[in-house]
Amino acid sequence: MHIREIYQAVYRRLDTLTPLSVDCGALCGKLCCQSPDGEDAGMYLFPGEESLFWGLDGFYMLDSALTYAGGKSAKLLCCTQPCQRSLRPLSCRIFPLVPYYRRESGVRIIFDPRARFCPLSDPSAKPYLERDFKLEVWHAFRLLSKISEVAAFLEALTDVLDDFTSLRGTLL
Repeated sequence: MHIREIYQAVYRRLDTLTPLSVDCGALCGKLCCQSPDGEDAGMYLFPGEESLFWGLDGFYMLDSALTYAGGKSAKLLCCTQPCQRSLRPLSCRIFPLVPYYRRESGVRIIFDPRARFCPLSDPSAKPYLERDFKLEVWHAFRLLSKISEVAAFLEALTDVLDDFTSLRGTLL
């Protein structure tokens, strides 16, 4: 199976699952779809996922500062207009969750520490998150982490999450 088909299968499995049983964007005015400063802001594409977005209207890609697998630059997908839900990248589909991966311990799904603006990242919201959604996200990344390039990306992303968390703890 080609990586493009793997992502399409993951998308299909997540199509009907969301963090809440209601539109969570109604809680915050869809903050996750907005750039707070108007600059290029986007969501990471997982290795191989960019093939699903080449040539699509409403998006553009940038190389990010995140590197993995010997210097490959992770792609950021940026939106130029509100997107159709069916065209969201995996990072948007799983938000505010994120995979946390180490080869020796496997994949865990955590709240993205960079998503403090999201009402769902508040610890009091945890019991309201759909269990099937969390479980499906875990299954998806358990599968994806078996692809060596994705595993390398996930480890680099985990380093970013660790750095963010440790720096956040030192800020006044």
